[in-house]
Amino acid sequence: MKSKISFYTGLIILTILGYMIFFTGCVKFDEEEEQETYFLVEVDSIDLADTIATSDTLFISFYGTIGTNDCYSFSHFYPQTDEDTINVEVWGKLAPGENCDSGLVYLEGEQLNIYNFYQGTYFVHVYQPDGSLLIDSLTVVLPGDK
Repeated sequence: MKSKISFYTGLIILTILGYMIFFTGCVKFDEEEEQETYFLVEVDSIDLADTIATSDTLFISFYGTIGTNDCYSFSHFYPQTDEDTINVEVWGKLAPGENCDSGLVYLEGEQLNIYNFYQGTYFVHVYQPDGSLLIDSLTVVLPGDK
């Protein structure tokens, strides 16, 4: 009788372990598949004023392709200023789903506003996914000197 109890106990334990491994594997697979991912967007061009006053706000409009279906979207800008340089990263988001309509998604002039400039020449560096930079510049003058 003792061997029958051990056999059934072992069978129950193996069955429980099998279910745990099966269901845990399915949960991990679903979580990984549904997670959002973030990426640098390739910027084709930017539009900004050549000259602004120190009291003005700089408006930079960004253009480029974010993705190939509507599961892609603009996420955020990551701007950093370093003396005479404005470094900008443009981030996109991919939220995978089953109902993603095909078609290109664009930045369409997404705008970044920056203020509090000192007089001088500034360079705008936009970081690209391949490590290159899109570069432009502007001059900041005292109010009334425009």
